[in-house]
Amino acid sequence: MFTYIGRAVSRRPVVFVVAWALLLSAMACLAFQGLGHGGLFERLTSTNAPTPDTESEQVSSLTDSDGTDGETVTVVVEGVDMHADPAGLAAAVSTARSTLSGLEDVASVQDAFSMPDPASQQARALLSADGDGYVELVTLAAGLDDDRSQAANDRVAETAEGAYLDALRQHAPDANAHAVSTELIGDSIGRLVQEDLAQGESVSLPIALVLLILIFGGLLAAGLPLVNAIVSILVGMGALWCLTFVLDVHSFILNVISILGLALSIDYGLLFVSRYREELANELAESGDGGGEPPVGEAMKDLVRRCVVRTVATAGRTVSFSALTIACSIAGLLVLRTPMFKTIAAGAAIVALLAVLGTVTLVPSIITLLGSHLVRPSPLSRVPGIRRVMRAIGDSSSDHGFFSRLSRRVVAHPWIIMVVIAIALSIMASPVASLHMRTNIVEYMPANSSVRTGYDIVQDDYPALATPTISIVAQTDTTGAAGLVSDIRAMDDVTHVTAAPLPGHEDMTLISVLMDVDDPVGQQAVDAVDRIRAMTADHPFWVGGAAAQQTDFINAMLDRAPWSALIIVVAVLVLLFCMTGSLVVPLKALVINGFSLVASLGATAWLFEGGHLGLPRTSGLETFIVACLAAFGFGLAMDYEVFLLARISEYWRAGYDNDEAVARGLQRSGRIITSAAAIIIAVFLGFVSGEMIAIKELGVGLTIMVAADATLVRLLLVPATMTVLGQWNWWAPKPLAGLYDHFRQEN
Repeated sequence: MFTYIGRAVSRRPVVFVVAWALLLSAMACLAFQGLGHGGLFERLTSTNAPTPDTESEQVSSLTDSDGTDGETVTVVVEGVDMHADPAGLAAAVSTARSTLSGLEDVASVQDAFSMPDPASQQARALLSADGDGYVELVTLAAGLDDDRSQAANDRVAETAEGAYLDALRQHAPDANAHAVSTELIGDSIGRLVQEDLAQGESVSLPIALVLLILIFGGLLAAGLPLVNAIVSILVGMGALWCLTFVLDVHSFILNVISILGLALSIDYGLLFVSRYREELANELAESGDGGGEPPVGEAMKDLVRRCVVRTVATAGRTVSFSALTIACSIAGLLVLRTPMFKTIAAGAAIVALLAVLGTVTLVPSIITLLGSHLVRPSPLSRVPGIRRVMRAIGDSSSDHGFFSRLSRRVVAHPWIIMVVIAIALSIMASPVASLHMRTNIVEYMPANSSVRTGYDIVQDDYPALATPTISIVAQTDTTGAAGLVSDIRAMDDVTHVTAAPLPGHEDMTLISVLMDVDDPVGQQAVDAVDRIRAMTADHPFWVGGAAAQQTDFINAMLDRAPWSALIIVVAVLVLLFCMTGSLVVPLKALVINGFSLVASLGATAWLFEGGHLGLPRTSGLETFIVACLAAFGFGLAMDYEVFLLARISEYWRAGYDNDEAVARGLQRSGRIITSAAAIIIAVFLGFVSGEMIAIKELGVGLTIMVAADATLVRLLLVPATMTVLGQWNWWAPKPLAGLYDHFRQEN
C-alpha cells in the first residue's frame, strides 16, 4: 500500500500539493471566518462543564437559569470611602448609574443607594464588608441570543470602566470599577488562550526552524516539517470548528492540539526527510556519484522519484504505525465520561492523523517538485563554525557512528545500565505517591485582568454575592431543610449558610455554603463535600459546587481509567506486533513506557507543587492535564519506540544477529530521535512561556517525558533490555508468527 502511495505521489506531485492547498484554504476560512456562524475562537467555550450523571451535574442543571431571566453583570466598585459625605456619594452614584441604565439591552441597574431602605439587609449585601466600595447589579434583558448577550456584556464592561468611572471620580478620585459575569469570565479565558497560543508559536517555531536548519544543513529541507506542522494545525482548526456544532469544544483544546500537531509533524517530517536523504545518498553511492556532482535533468527526476517511493514505503509505513498507535492512545480518553476528554480525544486524534497524512503525501510531493534543490550544499556549510555544528548533529547515512558505539557499550554492560536507569526513574516517580489533582476554572482567568480582580473582591468582601464554596439542592421546602442546614452550620470552617427556595422549582431549596478556606477546591473543601454527602436527611439532596465538581470529575476519570488503559494496551500489542512480528517487543514497550510515564508525572508534580526552577507553585496538577499527559506522553513515547524498532527490525529481518541489529538500528534512528526530541522540547518550552497554568503544566510535563524517553529510555534502557532478551525479543507463538508472515507486506 505504501509503495503504491509513493508512486502516486511521485508521479502527480502537483495534484497532491494543489489538493492540500485547497483543503487548507477551505478549513482556514472556516476556522477564522466561520461562514456567518462565527469563527473558531468565537465558538469555543470556557465554562467548566460538570461530569454527566453525578451529583454536581444535577445541582448545576437545577440551578442554571432557564433563560427567562436576564443575565446579571456585577460591577464591582472599589477605592471609595463609604463613610465620608454619604449624601455627596449617593448623588455621584446616581449620576454614574445613569450611564449604565441607558445602555441598550440593559433591563435594570440596582445598588444600595437606589433601594427604598438603604439600611436593609438586602442593601447592606451590596456594600463592601471593608467599607471601601459597593456593587452595581446590572440585569440584562431576557431572551438575548448569544451575539446580543456578548455585545451587551461588552458594553457594560466598557461603560463601567469608562463613562461610569468618569462620573464617579468627580466625588471619589481613587475609584476603580470591574465588571464580572459568566460571559466576561469566559471571554477573558478565551483571550488568554489566544495570547498564549500566539506567544507559544512565536517562541517555538523560530527555535524549531533554527534547529532543523542545523540538522538538515539547509532551509528547504528544514522547512518541510514546519510546513507540514502549520498545515496540519490549520486544517485541524477547521475540523475543530466543525466539531463545535455537535460538541462543546473547550478553549484549552486549541492549545493542546497545537502542541501535539507541532510535535508530531516535526517528528514525522524529520524522520521522513532524513530517510529520503539516506535513500538518496545510498542511490548516489551505488551509482558511483557519491563523491561527485549528482545527475541532472530527467536522470535526476527519476532518481528523486525512486527515492521518494522507497521513503514512503519505509518511513511512511513507520510514521503511519506511530500515528495509529498515538491515535489509539488518545482514543483511550473517549471512554472517560467527561465531555472535555471526548473533545480533546477527537481533536488530538484528528491532528495526529492529519500530521501523518501530510507526511506521506504533502511532504513527498514537495520533495519531488524540489528535485535536486534538496541535494545542493547549503551556503551555511561554507561557514566553518556552523559547518562543524551541522556535521556533529546533522542526519547520518552511516551504519557506524556515535550511537552504534553507544549501543555496543550498553551491550557490554546491560545489567548495570538497567539497574542505574531503574533507580533514576524510581527517584523521579516517587512524588507520584503524593500527587494531588485539582480542577478550578477560576484559576484559568488572567491573574491581573479586571474581571479577575472584580471576582476576587466579590469573593472576599461580599459574602451574599460570593460564589458558594458548596451548593446543595434539597428536595423539600426551607422548613424541611432546616435540619440539614443546622448540621452544615455546625461544621468546622463554615462561615455562612443560607437557605432559599430554588427559583423555578417548587418544593426545592437551594442551600449555599461559604467556608473560610484559602482554596475552594483544596482538601478542606473536598472533605466538607464528603461529610455533607455522608449526612442523612428525610429528603433527597444533592451536593454541588467547585469542590464537588472536582471530586466527581476525578472519581469519574479513575472509574473509567482501567477501560482507557485496556484500549491502549490492546492497540499497542496489535500495532507493534503487526510492525515487528514479535509479542515480546510490544509487552516490553508497554512496561518500559509505563514506567517512564509515571516517572515523568512524578517529576512534573515535584516541580509545580514545590515551585522549583522558577515555575509557579501550585497545590496540585490540573486533572485534565494529568489525563492528557498520560495519553500524549505515552503516545509520544511510542512514537520514538516505533522509530527505533522499525530500524532494528529491518536489520533483524535482513539477517543480522540481535546485538548487531540493535547497534545499527540505534545508529540510524538515534540521531533522529534525539534531534526530534530537542526540537520538540523547544516547542513545548515555547508554550510554557505563556500565562495559563494548565498549559505550563502540559508543556513542562511533556518536556520531561520527551527528554527522559529520548535519553534514558530509548538510548540506554531499550538497548540494554534487548541485549538481555537476545533472540527472545523476536518470539511469538507459532500461529501468530505464521499470521504475521502471511500478511506482512514486503517493502
